[in-house]
Amino acid sequence: MGSEVLLYGYGIVCLSMLIYNIIYNIIMKGKDRRAEKREQILRKKICIQIDRLKQGQAIETGHFEYMRTKLSNVSYLIAFYHAMKNLQEEPYKEGFSEYGIRIQPTLIRLAVVYKERESMQAAYFAYVLSRLQRLENGYIDKATEEILVNYMKKDSLYCRVNALQALCNIGTPEGVFKALRLLDLRDGVLHDKVMTDILLSYKGEHGELIGCFLKHFEEVSPRVQLPVMNYIRFCSDGCREKFYEILIDEKRDKELRMSAIRYFGKYYYEKAKDSLIAFVKDPDPLKWEYAAAAVSALAFYDGEDVIDTLTGAVHSTNWYIRYNAAESLTAHQLDYSDLIGIVGGTDRFAREMVMYRLEEKRMEEEAVDEAKMQEGIMRQEDAL
Repeated sequence: MGSEVLLYGYGIVCLSMLIYNIIYNIIMKGKDRRAEKREQILRKKICIQIDRLKQGQAIETGHFEYMRTKLSNVSYLIAFYHAMKNLQEEPYKEGFSEYGIRIQPTLIRLAVVYKERESMQAAYFAYVLSRLQRLENGYIDKATEEILVNYMKKDSLYCRVNALQALCNIGTPEGVFKALRLLDLRDGVLHDKVMTDILLSYKGEHGELIGCFLKHFEEVSPRVQLPVMNYIRFCSDGCREKFYEILIDEKRDKELRMSAIRYFGKYYYEKAKDSLIAFVKDPDPLKWEYAAAAVSALAFYDGEDVIDTLTGAVHSTNWYIRYNAAESLTAHQLDYSDLIGIVGGTDRFAREMVMYRLEEKRMEEEAVDEAKMQEGIMRQEDAL
């Protein structure tokens, strides 16, 4: 009897799951049909306006108000985004860009509407703004920008990321900095790599954004300063003096000084050479990260003192320092004869590291030569 009850109970559970899946699929298909219908409605409206623009006519009176009302609903906002993506193809490609520019003010005014919505809706709205073409006059108005900055107060990570991307797309340098400062004050800072990538997507003049960051650099904590420094490293060689100040300031956060070392590994600065050498020669084993980064940076600096420092670093007990030193020595175009003291020395670890790097460099050069030879053969065959 007990086994029969268990069997019947199992059958009821299976039947319930089957019924649930059937109902769920019916609901989802209904949602898909409704979403497709909304997209078709908006697509038709937009196509009419694009055709008018292609004929040199103005957009119909009331169209923007209609779109503002519809797009206040997140379901229509999603449909609008997909419709706009599909309209980038022929035959509407010609007038698509102009319509996209004309509709931007309507979209941007919706910032105040979605600011009061729950986080995921606000996040999606910010995402749509982050995909807009940059405005004809460069930036959004100050009032709307301030609303977007306040999106950073939302608890949703997606909302903060998308709002920052939107500001980097259509905002001013001051607006981007305000957003970062607000994140800092609210302990809502994103991962430094995420922030760096977003800043690199800035659509305005990078020089203006960097100037704004340098002006207000000390107003934020190291957790915001670090992605800002990383961003500058990828975009500008004109901040050598500021980075040098950070490099030699022992009170600065370790990651900031490491970022400064990497900066001078990309952009040559004679004043920084002695400091880089000092990092490598520092006997404190707890500062090995400084030494490892400085050894890599010295690949771009000439001089006997640099070669001597790198040669000494190859004998370090730290694997990362040895490896980077060997890499930097080969970057100085030194061969076996120049490194005979290491290759023929008694330090097996240093010898193997240098031999490995020299052999790797030789193989890379052979691969390049082989590729060039194959390219030459293919050209000759094409000529025949």
